[in-house]
Amino acid sequence: MAGLFKGKRESCSEEGERVPLAISQAQKCYFCICKNGYVECNSNCPRVDSCFMYEEKSDCNCKICKGCYYNGRYYDSHTEWTDPANPCNIIRCEASIITISEMRCHTPCANPLPPEPGKCCSTCSECRINGQKAAEDRDVVSDDDPCLKCRCKNGQLICTKKACPVLPCSIKSQHKVPGECCPRCNGTVNFFPKDNFCILQANMYHVKSNLTLDRCTNCRCTNSTNVCHRITCPILDCPLEEQKLFPTQCCPKCMPRAAVERVQTSCVYRGIDYKDGQEWPLDICSSCKCKDGKVSCVKTRCNTTCAFGLKKIQLPHECCPVCVEENGVCMAFGDPHYKSFDGKIYTFKGIGKYQLTKDCSANTFSVKVANSLTNNSTTTKRVAISFGDTRLNLQQRGRVKYNGKRISLPYKKEAKFRVTKTRDLVEVFLQNDVRILWNGRGFLEVSVPPTYKSKLCGLCGNFNGNVQDDLQTKSGKVVDDKDLLSFGTSWCVGNKTECAKKIKPIKMFCYKNRMNLCHHPRSKTFMDCESKLSYNKYDKACKMDMCHCPNNKCYCESLMAYARECERLGINISNWQRETDCDNHHSRRITNHQRRKHHKFFKPDPFSLTRIPDIRRKSLERTPMPIE
Repeated sequence: MAGLFKGKRESCSEEGERVPLAISQAQKCYFCICKNGYVECNSNCPRVDSCFMYEEKSDCNCKICKGCYYNGRYYDSHTEWTDPANPCNIIRCEASIITISEMRCHTPCANPLPPEPGKCCSTCSECRINGQKAAEDRDVVSDDDPCLKCRCKNGQLICTKKACPVLPCSIKSQHKVPGECCPRCNGTVNFFPKDNFCILQANMYHVKSNLTLDRCTNCRCTNSTNVCHRITCPILDCPLEEQKLFPTQCCPKCMPRAAVERVQTSCVYRGIDYKDGQEWPLDICSSCKCKDGKVSCVKTRCNTTCAFGLKKIQLPHECCPVCVEENGVCMAFGDPHYKSFDGKIYTFKGIGKYQLTKDCSANTFSVKVANSLTNNSTTTKRVAISFGDTRLNLQQRGRVKYNGKRISLPYKKEAKFRVTKTRDLVEVFLQNDVRILWNGRGFLEVSVPPTYKSKLCGLCGNFNGNVQDDLQTKSGKVVDDKDLLSFGTSWCVGNKTECAKKIKPIKMFCYKNRMNLCHHPRSKTFMDCESKLSYNKYDKACKMDMCHCPNNKCYCESLMAYARECERLGINISNWQRETDCDNHHSRRITNHQRRKHHKFFKPDPFSLTRIPDIRRKSLERTPMPIE
């Protein structure tokens, strides 16, 4: 696929949607979605990691790791199965090499259950090992033997040991990650097969060749596939330091102890004495046990990866993080622009009162906004929150009313809600886990838990994971971006005449010095975020607001919306307000001297040139840039 994708990273607008590709071949070979404002593509090619043997290239120019032929059947590389005639025999295909080995069983309980039909090993009826509870479908690995793995499946614990697969790369190209059982090949090699030959440890062998690879492994080249039989070493009950591999043997053995040591019935671990049979936790993921004077420890291995739309969280008293659905977040900012729960960003300049979001299923809560017009700029002035018999009104400059009476912050009403204030940010926490953040002038954020999926309505959309139907009117009709006016006015909850008013656009030009104020995310402050979250739509919103901004500070609302999204991606930009001169910007006007100090690209504001004599005005004017 080389050459199909060139140039800079593409931005996109339909969050979470599949992005069609113009090149038909690329469409077949790549799956692309819109994520955080960027087109993110994954190849449809199969895995080729640690592969030294490739098939011919496919239509998508993919390298395909060569599979294995065994008993007249083809198997893909990286696959494993059991012998139907003997469930204790494990067969694995790895880049044209078959490894056959016998599974070793271990039962860390007193009364194990017999093997299930078609299974090799006995199981324990309780998922506990060394006193540690094993999580479902998680490997618990022994420190003494990392190849011994225990796993809880359907409430039963099974512990097994398998031999490592024979690898196609040379011994020098193999590496072993500390704590893991088997080595891996370092990188890949463009090595394509030849007829009647097999590849083993980077060497080529003719068909029907026999090879003793080591004291545990014998191989034979058959039909371009190496079939190797490997001994699985037994599970030892002694620590690693007491295991020894003798020169003529395949597997290590436990060294004999002195007579005094044999009768030892206690253990000392990290300076603490433990009795024989005693179990103790090391941490939330590890535990140990004392047996015959020896300490044996096990640890749960976490390999948590989350799909798109899910986030990884660490629950209290849990070893491994879990994947949970992300909260829905809607924002209203600037003049005003909206980002729906499903990720759609649009601009609706309607004045009056509107339903921002509401539980349209059970009517458990509601958030309304009041927008007013000042100097041809529409701004969110007030926020009304309804939750049961609670009425909260968030006003300008951080003022808050509860059921009509002004309250001092912080404020808590039993378990129903609480309101806090940090600097100029007011945050409301409702009992149903809905959170509202308000900066007291023009930025509003509503966060809802996943339990509200597909239950919401209003300017923030329905939170169903589909950005295509976010512009759904109150009557249920889905409109497109060209009909934003009918969409917005359908959610009017105030004076219908006021909501229906069209704001007459003022024909004006926006000057480059104002536009430059929107470029803060290009600075070091936001550098780490820009590679993960596209700034394009926030930049466009910022420039719209700066056209008729009364105080040169209107860029702060768009920056705050962008900063909040960056923080949700785990990027630390805690000083963004200070570095962009947006801290408490509603409380004071900015002087020209302060602008020069904070913005090297500052040019005098053309909207204040009326106070400058005509002869100076002409010299300060800049080429205008029209805004659509």
